[in-house]
This record gives sequence, C-alpha cells and structure tokens, in this order.
Amino acid sequence: MAGSQKRSWRLEKGSWRLEARTTAGVLLVLTLLGLLSWLCLAQASKVSTVRYHIGEKEAERERLQRGNAELLAEVMERLNVSHLENMALESGYVPAGELRYLDVPGYPGGVSGGGLAVATKDAVVAPEEPRGLGGSGVARWWGKVLSQFVAWAGTQP
Repeated sequence: MAGSQKRSWRLEKGSWRLEARTTAGVLLVLTLLGLLSWLCLAQASKVSTVRYHIGEKEAERERLQRGNAELLAEVMERLNVSHLENMALESGYVPAGELRYLDVPGYPGGVSGGGLAVATKDAVVAPEEPRGLGGSGVARWWGKVLSQFVAWAGTQP
C-alpha cells in the first residue's frame, strides 16, 4: 500500500508539473491577448475621439457658412440702388445723362487733332491715353501711313 501511495503521489506531482507548464502557457497567452485587446481598445478610443472632433468641426463649419449666407443676404438687402447711387455721387461720379464729350485741342485721337474728354458738372477730365496697341496706337500708325502717302503723292488729303 505504501508503494502504491507513493506512485499516485508521483503521478499527481508529475501531472502538477504538466499542469503548471500548461497553466503558465495559458497565462502567457491570456496576457498577450489582454495586451493586444488593450492596444486595440486604445486605438479605437483615439479614432472615435478624432471622429467626434471632426464631426464637431464640420457642424461648426456648417453653422458658420449659414451665418455667412445670412449676413450676405442682410448686406444685399441694405444695399439698394438709391443707396449705391448716393455713394457714387459722394465719390464724384455723375449720372450718365449728365456727361458731355468735348473736343480738346492738342489731345491725340480726337476730331481736328484734339481728343475727346469727359465734361462733368465740376471739371473737364481727359481720359488717359491707353498704352500698348490700343486705339491710339492704331491711330498713330494710320497717321504715319497717311503722312507717308501725302509725302509720296505730294498733295494734301
């Protein structure tokens, strides 16, 4: 009996060692799974936090766009034609019906050697001569061609 008791003790002791090794492996696997789960949850938490902030920012952007549209509509309601006309008159502009074009002697591009100027209630304003190949450039070219023709023909046009 004593021998069989020893033998069962040894089997139990041997099975305990096998169980300890298995238990350590299981604990190691569970620890790794827990660590991996914790990392996944941390990442998911960060992603959901960022998505929440993005949603807040998009809602704020939409609110600001609606506010801008409302302000633009308010500005357009306040800017009526008579208000714009008063602002233009204060800036020195005149209604189109009050403009007169005058022949200014000595100014290039007009009738009889003079140019056209705009006369308003207050002053006479000569338009600025365009640069480059504008209308005055063509007029100068035509004047040269005409003067060469006159010189060649020897007659006045």
